[in-house]
Amino acid sequence: MKKNMQQPAQNDIDTLLEKAKTSGSKEDLSELWKAALNLPQWHFITKHTERLEDRKPFVGVMDNKGWVFVFTDRQKAHEYGKAIKDGGFVDAEGNLMVISMGIEGAIDYVMDLFTKGVYGMRMNELNGWFSPIANLPAIIKHVRQ
Repeated sequence: MKKNMQQPAQNDIDTLLEKAKTSGSKEDLSELWKAALNLPQWHFITKHTERLEDRKPFVGVMDNKGWVFVFTDRQKAHEYGKAIKDGGFVDAEGNLMVISMGIEGAIDYVMDLFTKGVYGMRMNELNGWFSPIANLPAIIKHVRQ
């Protein structure tokens, strides 16, 4: 990440998402991606397992394709995990684990999932956006030029 770029706040992401959904313009979608890629971290939800070392970022199947679920802040990850009652994300005490990664590490992780056959990424599931992972390098190149 370029050091002199200002990091967006989560409410900026929400505003940009609504703008992109309303307008449908590529420019607004580019601004949304730019903000998401300028965050210090991305967050991944995990399924609850007894052994902490067995937890890993959640990859779900939708339309017969694997999708990694990525969140722009921990609150969005918690909202999703708690909203999916039978998802297995919350333990008996109501706790949920979120794995946070620095943005470059998160991008590398998502790209590694792609090499293992994961099709796409779903950003802020419940009220977010999605993309095939194959498009991520071009998105990054476009918004960071």
